[in-house]
Amino acid sequence: MSTPAPPVVPAVPRALRQLRPGPRPGRSVVHRADVSSLEWAGLLRDGLITPVWGGAARVAACTEDPAVRVAALAALVPERGVIGRATAVWVHVGGPSPARADVLVRTRARRPDPHPDRRTHEAELSDADVLTIDGVRVTTVLRTALDVARWLPPAQSLPLLRALRDVGLDTGRAARAAASLHGGRGVRRARHVLAQVADERTTAGGERAPGGAQARIAGSSAPRDPVIR
Repeated sequence: MSTPAPPVVPAVPRALRQLRPGPRPGRSVVHRADVSSLEWAGLLRDGLITPVWGGAARVAACTEDPAVRVAALAALVPERGVIGRATAVWVHVGGPSPARADVLVRTRARRPDPHPDRRTHEAELSDADVLTIDGVRVTTVLRTALDVARWLPPAQSLPLLRALRDVGLDTGRAARAAASLHGGRGVRRARHVLAQVADERTTAGGERAPGGAQARIAGSSAPRDPVIR
C-alpha cells in the first residue's frame, strides 16, 4: 500500500506575506519610515505593534517605558541636542504624546535644521541637568520641572508638574531651586507655580507638608542650582 503524498500547500502571494511580517528581533520600536505601507498596516492590524508617537510604534511584547519613548523620538534629537520641557515630561511619565518634540541646544550653539515634528530652544545646561537613556540625552526630572514651570503657562505646567511627582520629583527641592533663580524670563512664574505644587496636599490623608512651601523656601540651605536661560 503506497503512502499518500502530502497535501500541496499553495504559495502565499508576496503581497499577503507583507501584511503579516514580524518585527525584527531585538527592536522595541518600529518606525513607519523603515517599513512599507503594507508592512505597517499588517503590523497594526495584527496587534504586533502599538503606536507610541507620530510614525513610531512599540513592539507589542515590549512594555512602554522611558527607553521606548526615547527610541520613538531619537531620530529628531541631534547629537548636541537634549529632549526637554513638556516632551521630557512625556519621556519620564508617559501619557498622551506631544504633537512636536521639544529639543534643547546650548545657547549660541548651531541649531538643527527646521523639522515639522520638532521645536528647538536654547538653554544653559550643566551635566547635572541631563541624563542619558539608550544614548539619547534627556533633562532630569528636576530640570524638566524647572523648565516646565518657567516656560509654560500655569494651566499647562501644573498638571505636568503633578505628574512628575509620580516619578520622583522632589517638589520642595524644585521650589527651592526656583527661589534661587534671579532675573530672566519666566522666573517669577516658575517660583509661584513650583511653590504651589510643593505646598499642595500630597499625602493620602490630605495633610499639608509641615510649614508649607514658603517656609521650606525661606529656610533652605540647599546649594544654588545652575542658572536656567
